[in-house]
Amino acid sequence: MDAVRRLDVIDGAMTGKVRTPGRPEIARDLIGRVEAAAATWRASAHEREADPEGIGQAPRHAIAADAQALRRIVARLSGWPGRTLVGDDGCQAALTIALNSDHDLAFQLTLLHLLAEAVRRGDATTAQWAHLHDRCLVRSGRPQRYGTQYWLRDGQLEMYPVSDLAGLDQQRASVGLPPRHDQAVLLKQHHLTEPGRAGAASDAPAPALGERTAA
Repeated sequence: MDAVRRLDVIDGAMTGKVRTPGRPEIARDLIGRVEAAAATWRASAHEREADPEGIGQAPRHAIAADAQALRRIVARLSGWPGRTLVGDDGCQAALTIALNSDHDLAFQLTLLHLLAEAVRRGDATTAQWAHLHDRCLVRSGRPQRYGTQYWLRDGQLEMYPVSDLAGLDQQRASVGLPPRHDQAVLLKQHHLTEPGRAGAASDAPAPALGERTAA
Protein backbone atom coordinates (compact mmCIF):
# COMPACT_ATOMS: atom_id res chain seq x y z
CA MET A 1 0.00 0.00 0.00
CA ASP A 2 1.49 3.35 -0.95
CA ALA A 3 1.92 6.27 1.46
CA VAL A 4 -1.26 8.10 0.45
CA ARG A 5 -3.45 5.03 0.76
CA ARG A 6 -1.91 4.19 4.11
CA LEU A 7 -2.87 7.63 5.35
CA ASP A 8 -6.47 7.03 4.30
CA VAL A 9 -6.85 3.63 6.00
CA ILE A 10 -10.23 3.20 7.68
CA ASP A 11 -10.19 2.93 11.45
CA GLY A 12 -12.38 0.49 13.36
CA ALA A 13 -14.13 0.42 16.71
CA MET A 14 -12.96 -0.80 20.06
CA THR A 15 -14.60 -1.36 23.41
CA GLY A 16 -13.70 -2.70 26.82
CA LYS A 17 -10.58 -3.02 28.90
CA VAL A 18 -7.86 -5.61 28.78
CA ARG A 19 -6.45 -8.05 31.30
CA THR A 20 -2.86 -8.73 32.35
CA PRO A 21 -0.44 -8.32 29.40
CA GLY A 22 0.48 -11.53 27.63
CA ARG A 23 4.03 -10.27 27.04
CA PRO A 24 4.89 -8.31 30.20
CA GLU A 25 8.60 -8.13 29.30
CA ILE A 26 7.77 -6.19 26.12
CA ALA A 27 5.37 -3.99 28.06
CA ARG A 28 8.09 -3.17 30.59
CA ASP A 29 10.54 -2.32 27.82
CA LEU A 30 8.12 0.05 26.07
CA ILE A 31 6.91 1.73 29.25
CA GLY A 32 10.45 2.06 30.60
CA ARG A 33 11.61 3.82 27.44
CA VAL A 34 8.79 6.32 27.57
CA GLU A 35 9.25 6.97 31.28
CA ALA A 36 12.98 7.58 30.74
CA ALA A 37 12.16 10.23 28.14
CA ALA A 38 9.13 11.70 29.91
CA ALA A 39 10.92 14.79 31.18
CA THR A 40 11.78 15.74 27.60
CA TRP A 41 8.53 14.79 25.87
CA ARG A 42 6.40 16.47 28.53
CA ALA A 43 8.36 19.72 28.57
CA SER A 44 6.05 22.66 28.05
CA ALA A 45 6.30 24.85 24.98
CA HIS A 46 7.56 27.61 27.29
CA GLU A 47 10.42 25.38 28.44
CA ARG A 48 11.20 24.27 24.89
CA GLU A 49 11.39 27.87 23.71
CA ALA A 50 13.65 28.85 26.63
CA ASP A 51 16.07 25.94 26.08
CA PRO A 52 15.74 24.66 22.49
CA GLU A 53 19.17 23.01 22.47
CA GLY A 54 18.80 21.15 25.73
CA ILE A 55 15.21 20.05 25.19
CA GLY A 56 14.96 19.87 21.41
CA GLN A 57 18.34 18.46 20.37
CA ALA A 58 19.67 16.27 23.18
CA PRO A 59 17.05 13.48 22.96
CA ARG A 60 17.54 12.75 19.26
CA HIS A 61 19.74 9.71 19.87
CA ALA A 62 17.33 8.34 22.46
CA ILE A 63 14.37 8.83 20.12
CA ALA A 64 16.20 7.01 17.33
CA ALA A 65 17.11 4.16 19.70
CA ASP A 66 13.50 3.88 20.90
CA ALA A 67 12.27 3.78 17.30
CA GLN A 68 14.70 0.98 16.53
CA ALA A 69 13.47 -0.93 19.57
CA LEU A 70 9.85 -0.51 18.42
CA ARG A 71 10.88 -1.66 14.94
CA ARG A 72 12.29 -4.86 16.42
CA ILE A 73 9.18 -5.40 18.54
CA VAL A 74 6.71 -5.08 15.65
CA ALA A 75 8.89 -7.42 13.59
CA ARG A 76 8.95 -9.97 16.42
CA LEU A 77 5.20 -9.74 16.94
CA SER A 78 4.37 -9.40 13.24
CA GLY A 79 2.12 -6.49 14.16
CA TRP A 80 1.37 -3.66 16.54
CA PRO A 81 2.04 -4.31 20.26
CA GLY A 82 -1.60 -4.16 21.27
CA ARG A 83 -3.39 -4.26 24.60
CA THR A 84 -3.70 -8.03 24.68
CA LEU A 85 0.08 -8.49 24.59
CA VAL A 86 1.39 -5.37 26.35
CA GLY A 87 -1.63 -3.95 28.18
CA ASP A 88 -3.14 -0.47 27.93
CA ASP A 89 0.01 1.26 29.20
CA GLY A 90 2.31 -0.67 26.89
CA CYS A 91 0.12 0.05 23.88
CA GLN A 92 0.09 3.74 24.79
CA ALA A 93 3.87 3.74 25.22
CA ALA A 94 4.27 2.25 21.74
CA LEU A 95 2.13 5.06 20.36
CA THR A 96 4.25 7.70 22.12
CA ILE A 97 7.39 6.27 20.53
CA ALA A 98 5.68 6.13 17.13
CA LEU A 99 4.61 9.78 17.39
CA ASN A 100 8.18 10.79 18.15
CA SER A 101 9.69 8.86 15.23
CA ASP A 102 9.55 11.87 12.92
CA HIS A 103 12.99 11.12 11.53
CA ASP A 104 11.49 8.12 9.67
CA LEU A 105 8.15 8.90 8.04
CA ALA A 106 8.14 5.59 6.15
CA PHE A 107 8.31 3.77 9.49
CA GLN A 108 5.51 5.91 10.92
CA LEU A 109 3.34 5.04 7.93
CA THR A 110 4.04 1.34 8.45
CA LEU A 111 3.11 1.70 12.11
CA LEU A 112 -0.09 3.54 11.14
CA HIS A 113 -1.12 0.55 9.02
CA LEU A 114 -0.31 -1.91 11.84
CA LEU A 115 -2.13 0.23 14.39
CA ALA A 116 -5.25 0.33 12.18
CA GLU A 117 -5.23 -3.46 12.11
CA ALA A 118 -4.93 -3.53 15.90
CA VAL A 119 -7.93 -1.19 16.19
CA ARG A 120 -10.01 -3.47 13.97
CA ARG A 121 -9.42 -6.40 16.30
CA GLY A 122 -10.09 -4.33 19.43
CA ASP A 123 -6.44 -4.23 20.48
CA ALA A 124 -5.98 -0.42 20.35
CA THR A 125 -8.25 2.62 20.41
CA THR A 126 -9.53 4.72 17.54
CA ALA A 127 -8.23 7.79 19.38
CA GLN A 128 -4.72 6.35 19.34
CA TRP A 129 -5.01 5.68 15.62
CA ALA A 130 -6.30 9.24 15.03
CA HIS A 131 -3.24 10.79 16.67
CA LEU A 132 -0.79 8.83 14.55
CA HIS A 133 -2.93 9.40 11.46
CA ASP A 134 -2.78 13.17 12.02
CA ARG A 135 0.94 13.01 12.73
CA CYS A 136 1.64 11.26 9.45
CA LEU A 137 -0.54 13.69 7.53
CA VAL A 138 1.29 16.70 9.03
CA ARG A 139 4.68 15.11 8.36
CA SER A 140 3.58 14.52 4.76
CA GLY A 141 2.66 18.20 4.33
CA ARG A 142 -1.07 17.52 4.24
CA PRO A 143 -3.91 18.89 6.41
CA GLN A 144 -4.68 16.78 9.45
CA ARG A 145 -8.14 15.32 9.99
CA TYR A 146 -8.70 15.30 13.76
CA GLY A 147 -6.85 18.42 14.91
CA THR A 148 -4.49 16.69 17.34
CA GLN A 149 -1.25 18.34 16.20
CA TYR A 150 -0.13 21.84 17.26
CA TRP A 151 2.97 23.98 17.04
CA LEU A 152 4.30 27.05 18.84
CA ARG A 153 4.58 30.35 16.95
CA ASP A 154 5.28 33.76 18.52
CA GLY A 155 4.50 32.41 21.95
CA GLN A 156 1.11 31.03 20.94
CA LEU A 157 -0.11 27.52 20.24
CA GLU A 158 -1.48 27.05 16.74
CA MET A 159 -3.19 23.99 15.37
CA TYR A 160 -1.76 22.63 12.14
CA PRO A 161 -4.21 23.04 9.22
CA VAL A 162 -7.17 20.64 9.16
CA SER A 163 -9.06 19.33 6.16
CA ASP A 164 -12.54 20.21 7.52
CA LEU A 165 -12.50 22.84 10.25
CA ALA A 166 -16.30 23.24 10.30
CA GLY A 167 -16.78 19.53 10.88
CA LEU A 168 -13.79 19.05 13.17
CA ASP A 169 -15.67 18.29 16.39
CA GLN A 170 -17.81 15.74 14.57
CA GLN A 171 -14.68 14.10 13.19
CA ARG A 172 -13.13 14.09 16.65
CA ALA A 173 -16.20 12.58 18.26
CA SER A 174 -16.18 9.78 15.68
CA VAL A 175 -12.84 8.55 17.05
CA GLY A 176 -13.49 9.18 20.74
CA LEU A 177 -11.71 12.55 21.06
CA PRO A 178 -13.13 15.47 23.10
CA PRO A 179 -14.29 18.69 21.43
CA ARG A 180 -11.49 20.87 20.11
CA HIS A 181 -12.16 23.68 22.59
CA ASP A 182 -11.94 21.40 25.63
CA GLN A 183 -8.62 19.98 24.49
CA ALA A 184 -7.25 23.41 23.55
CA VAL A 185 -7.83 24.61 27.12
CA LEU A 186 -5.75 21.74 28.51
CA LEU A 187 -3.01 22.29 25.94
CA LYS A 188 -2.74 25.97 26.78
CA GLN A 189 -2.64 25.22 30.49
CA HIS A 190 0.33 22.95 29.96
CA HIS A 191 2.30 24.55 27.16
CA LEU A 192 1.75 28.23 27.86
CA THR A 193 1.90 28.17 31.64
CA GLU A 194 4.55 30.31 33.32
CA PRO A 195 7.38 28.54 35.17
CA GLY A 196 6.32 27.44 38.63
CA ARG A 197 2.65 27.07 37.77
CA ALA A 198 1.14 23.63 37.44
CA GLY A 199 0.00 22.66 33.98
CA ALA A 200 -1.99 19.80 32.55
CA ALA A 201 -0.11 16.56 31.98
CA SER A 202 0.86 15.95 28.38
CA ASP A 203 2.65 13.39 26.26
CA ALA A 204 3.25 16.01 23.59
CA PRO A 205 5.64 14.70 20.93
CA ALA A 206 8.47 16.88 19.61
CA PRO A 207 8.88 18.94 17.52
CA ALA A 208 5.14 19.29 16.93
CA LEU A 209 2.92 19.60 19.98
CA GLY A 210 0.24 16.95 20.25
CA GLU A 211 -2.63 16.24 22.58
CA ARG A 212 -2.43 13.72 25.33
CA THR A 213 -3.66 10.37 24.03
CA ALA A 214 -5.81 8.26 26.32
CA ALA A 215 -5.46 4.50 26.32
